[in-house]
Amino acid sequence: MLQWFRALHYPNISKRDLRIDWLRGFALFVMVIDHIVNDSSLFYSLTGRANFYISAAEGFYFISGLTLGILATRQGLSKSLEHVLWRTWVLYRTTVLICLGFVLANYVGLEVWYNDWDKSQNLLEFIAGALTLYNDYNGSGILALYVFFMLLTPLALLFMFRGFTWVVVLASLATYILSQTYPNVVEVPISTLFFEAAWQLLFFGGLVIGFHRERLSRFWAKNHHLRDALGWLTLLAGALFIVVKVRDLWPELNQVVIGNEPQQQLIWPRLLLVILYLQAFYLLITWFWKPLNRATGWLLIPLGSASLWTFTWHLIVMLPLYNLFDYAALTSNIWVGTAFHVLSLLVIWSSILLYRRWRKSNVRGVAG
Repeated sequence: MLQWFRALHYPNISKRDLRIDWLRGFALFVMVIDHIVNDSSLFYSLTGRANFYISAAEGFYFISGLTLGILATRQGLSKSLEHVLWRTWVLYRTTVLICLGFVLANYVGLEVWYNDWDKSQNLLEFIAGALTLYNDYNGSGILALYVFFMLLTPLALLFMFRGFTWVVVLASLATYILSQTYPNVVEVPISTLFFEAAWQLLFFGGLVIGFHRERLSRFWAKNHHLRDALGWLTLLAGALFIVVKVRDLWPELNQVVIGNEPQQQLIWPRLLLVILYLQAFYLLITWFWKPLNRATGWLLIPLGSASLWTFTWHLIVMLPLYNLFDYAALTSNIWVGTAFHVLSLLVIWSSILLYRRWRKSNVRGVAG
């Protein structure tokens, strides 16, 4: 029985860890479903409709930091700094283009994800604010926060490569504590959907774990009985809290953790549950890799490996949906709402595959 169970595990035979792509793809899948709002969809039973203990955003930021930490150990300091700075530029450029592009779309009368842009604003002043990441619109704030974290990443990597990881951990924890006690002290001049000082803990926590992943793996390999016991305890606790949520057995917890604006606070009870479910998802995909990958890997791995493309395109897909159809009326039917979600996912997924095929053919053409 144990041998049969181990046969389902992740094989760990490739350089690229596909589990991370799968997990980031799942986070983006949830983001697509929850952002492309329908009155009703079968997918909401999977995503929680942004009304669960953890949302897609926590996974997105944590896995982004985790991936950078893993890459840094393979690339070395100088190449890592070059990679981070170039990635920061790409993210910044995309953030500004999303903000100003959708302002223009709304200005000419198209319906977008957010409320209408306030046309009484001074356009030049708004553009200046967008260029400095002070202004955001139509989801650009999610990436703006990512850009801000990336700007601090070179300093964090420098400390870790010099053997001072404890400084990064201490600074991140102190900033989080200040965000919960004296939030004004750690405010930054960036307009986003989230409370930056609290959310940095997920990104830099992922960065530290990714950087020291090999050491952690060796530790857990030596203590595999403890690892497995804690793993099963994590999965059982995760399942228990799902039952508590579905049956509303602890309304006070639901109100404290989710409340009205949960993502802006990331208070410590929610943070603990986020950590629990991040670990639970990682264990699930590790222990049950073969069935989960066979069923969903074809969709989630491309979405996760092209995360910035997926994020950008899920905003673009909303334009035809919201402007070519009577979207609100149509999606009141659960089957139509589900069909629109399926269509959106397939458009994004197809665009990734088509772009990669086009890029590969161009490389071959240049080589020929």
